Amino acid sequence: MKDYNELLYNKMKKEFDDLIAEIKTMPAEKIIEFSYEKVLKEDILSIFEYTDFSQKEAKALYVLDNTLDVLYQDWMHTDLSYMDMLRDIVDERIKKEVCN
Repeated sequence: MKDYNELLYNKMKKEFDDLIAEIKTMPAEKIIEFSYEKVLKEDILSIFEYTDFSQKEAKALYVLDNTLDVLYQDWMHTDLSYMDMLRDIVDERIKKEVCN
């Protein structure tokens, strides 16, 4: 029986490795432009490294072309941002420290 979690992770890892190989051939200015994409895709990939989805869920993503990029593009079209999450962390730390 196929393990779609493993297949999906390996497919996405190859996609990531191909991106890194491409970035390494770019001039410095272009590399800087791709830094956010690299970090986000690495974070997305880590989710799939440490999470077991149902076989049905994993297969649904496995059959997509460029799954990692599809998920990255989904992130880019959301209203969420790292900055919002970072602000929440800073605010929580401030509250904790002020209460001490």
